[in-house]
Amino acid sequence: MSSESATTPLGFVGLGSMGAAIAGNLIEHGYAPVVWNRSQGPVEALVEKGATRADSIGAAFETGTVFSMLSNESVIFDLFDEATLAAAPAGAVHVDMATIGASAATRLAAMHAAAGVGYVAAPVLGRPPAAASGALTILAAGDPALVDRVRPVLDVIGRRVWDFGADPSVANVVKIGMNYLLIHAIQAMSESITLMESRGIDTELFVELLGDSFFPGLVYTGYGSAIATRTYSPAAFTTELGFKDLMLALDAAKGSGVSFPSESMLRGVFESALSEGQAELDWASIAEVTRRRQAH
Repeated sequence: MSSESATTPLGFVGLGSMGAAIAGNLIEHGYAPVVWNRSQGPVEALVEKGATRADSIGAAFETGTVFSMLSNESVIFDLFDEATLAAAPAGAVHVDMATIGASAATRLAAMHAAAGVGYVAAPVLGRPPAAASGALTILAAGDPALVDRVRPVLDVIGRRVWDFGADPSVANVVKIGMNYLLIHAIQAMSESITLMESRGIDTELFVELLGDSFFPGLVYTGYGSAIATRTYSPAAFTTELGFKDLMLALDAAKGSGVSFPSESMLRGVFESALSEGQAELDWASIAEVTRRRQAH
């Protein structure tokens, strides 16, 4: 614990699996975040560890620096509305860690500026275990002075902070692009593993080969193992959220005049998975769409 972290006030809004893990890691590093969440269970768990309960987002803003990790842009606009921003203290800054669209980021930045509140986009790469250990990859964009102001906290949250300039929307487009690559990786593994199954080949051995040869790393070994063993619950990232991220990528492409040849295929896979009741399963479960098609 550093004396600086112990005396640095900050608020944290949104305590789902990722937000709670990030806030918990901050507590372990000496911070005492003022936390707010719609449901009180995660708040109570963090208060027991050393956090302070906020009765409103406004109370979290009283710290002067608020981090948020919310599920989608509609929730962000609902919670960080004009009235909430107008009531924030002078010089306050909001660090938005959610995965949202570029246009939403631009609109949020404008809303914050109109209220005199700083806005930094800092979406992350990584899953809850990485968040709990401070090993996330952070994509930061916004006023350089504001990014520097919150950098000590970002350095605790992540293993590396990547700077993407002054336009907050850029960080979100980069995150969308990374997630789009991940969707392709999951679908490619789904197809390859289904091919192995059709020939009676040991799929777990195949996944081990992936990690030991062309594709080392958590993406192929982690998701590949989940697909090979059909282990989709508990979900680290749901199919419903995966579909949201796919649509963000398709919207970003459309807004940039870019055409994706794989668009209709990937959209169809996710829509089929959702129609089969897989919304709350891990998004690796989209592999079952390919398996079902093979069975027919």
